[in-house]
Amino acid sequence: MNKNKVAQFLALAGQSARASFDARDEHTRKLGAQLLLSEVLEFVIKGLGVEPEIAGVRIQQADELNYHAVNAPDQSEMLDGLCDVAYTMFWNSLAFGLPLEAGFDRVCDNNLEKFVALDSWANGLSELKSDEWHCHKNVAWPPEVTRVEVVSFAGKPYAVGKDARGKVRKPLHFKPVSFEGLL
Repeated sequence: MNKNKVAQFLALAGQSARASFDARDEHTRKLGAQLLLSEVLEFVIKGLGVEPEIAGVRIQQADELNYHAVNAPDQSEMLDGLCDVAYTMFWNSLAFGLPLEAGFDRVCDNNLEKFVALDSWANGLSELKSDEWHCHKNVAWPPEVTRVEVVSFAGKPYAVGKDARGKVRKPLHFKPVSFEGLL
């Protein structure tokens, strides 16, 4: 699996990768929880067609939950939980005959397309005013985007749109990943 593409995504999103354990701040921990659980729920709800129910309330949308940081993170429990998620990912991949690793590579490439390359950008790296969000390329963003920043990766500028939680959002021209030829 290609961790380098995920590290590139983190860098473009302004969320640097760490070489050793760092508990980070409450905002980053809540974002990590949201990203992980919403993708698991998407697999369960949309993929398997199963709606989980918590205390009599059905969860029908992957992003319906709110997150609250209530304790300091536990490094051992974090690693155990992530390993269990990875194990169950591979279990589901094998149980249902899905090409997880080839699909993951396509998802990595597709996720990097969320960042808009600004080849001839000369306006510097900063958060853009809302009337500049088009980036002189007719870029449009979904309503949940609350800010657009210009960042640099490998010396090249990119525009990135984020929602209020800090999650990178897709520009409206973004095309979903294609699994054609894999399925």
